[in-house]
Amino acid sequence: MRFATGLVLIDAPHSALNMLGIDESLADRNVTRVKTFKRGGKRYPYVSPQAWRYWWRSTLKEHFNWELSPLYREQKQVFTAANPLKYPDDDIFGYMRAFKKGGVNVTVTRVSPLKNTPLISVLPDRNSLTVDEGYASRHEGDPVPYSQEFYSTVFKGAFSLDLDAVGRFTIISKAGFKNLLTRGDLPKSRNKNNEEIFQEVEEMEKLAQELGVQMNEKEWLMPAEIRKKRASEAIKALRFFSGGAKQTQYHTDITPKFVLLLNVDAGINPFISDIVYEEKGDIKFDAEALAKRLSDLKDVIPEGAKLYLGYDDGFVKSLGWDMDEIVKKLKESGIGVFVGTVKEAIEGFVKEVEAYYG
Repeated sequence: MRFATGLVLIDAPHSALNMLGIDESLADRNVTRVKTFKRGGKRYPYVSPQAWRYWWRSTLKEHFNWELSPLYREQKQVFTAANPLKYPDDDIFGYMRAFKKGGVNVTVTRVSPLKNTPLISVLPDRNSLTVDEGYASRHEGDPVPYSQEFYSTVFKGAFSLDLDAVGRFTIISKAGFKNLLTRGDLPKSRNKNNEEIFQEVEEMEKLAQELGVQMNEKEWLMPAEIRKKRASEAIKALRFFSGGAKQTQYHTDITPKFVLLLNVDAGINPFISDIVYEEKGDIKFDAEALAKRLSDLKDVIPEGAKLYLGYDDGFVKSLGWDMDEIVKKLKESGIGVFVGTVKEAIEGFVKEVEAYYG
């Protein structure tokens, strides 16, 4: 198994990217609050993982022309088409459709090959959060006061893309692994109540044949070129992220200003734990700790794989980081280190990912 893992840092110098809204549990009910969570006696702003995934999906549609899976509503559920052959976002981001239709159980679920953390502020709220006191005064009469929180911080987020799972769809009666409906799920008799389900299965089979999908009893496997394209574009999208709340008032560029990328032959992400941390109000990078961690993981890092480090000059200067010293320490891990801009690092890493599919 091969996982493309990464860490990104997003500079948010004056932002409110993912708001909680009005907190009805508090006495002060005219303040629009940011989302925070508590750790070790401190509170940290964060962007929810689903918001980050929404940005990711939207970027793939806008910059790579992905046709996104449509949304449907049945009973109290909202779900996608659950067609990973036709819609690449169903393949990469997974899905769950669980109900009966026309007397047929049409439940299918797929564990997302792409996993991501929330985007978490490196700085706690006491060092990053403030409240803007405003007044709505464009109407007649007295101005109406309102308040909204925003922050100045750096967000860190990590992700892992299961390269083996991309374009591979299992047909196993287990939550997350029953990816597709097949003829074995259909009733013996066809009638107007289940006609739609028969058509879904037939259309899926027809599309699979057109695309050259290997259709085995327990899994369907898409051609390597399609899997390669989907995996590489999912990673290339990192360079073009856009989105976030309150952009009209707190305009923020959410493209990563610092990335670490590495292929790992295990479900491990070496970047999740605290290698980027706060110390007395400053944001630090513990290259020595990461080098030791990578050295420990050498047996699951593919032969010839490199650690790709990409950064924006202005960003690291603002943090006071000595990149020459950081790279020197990272090389002590014994793993090759590629250093360049964010664009160069992502493009180099994508070549490794593509080579995995042959």
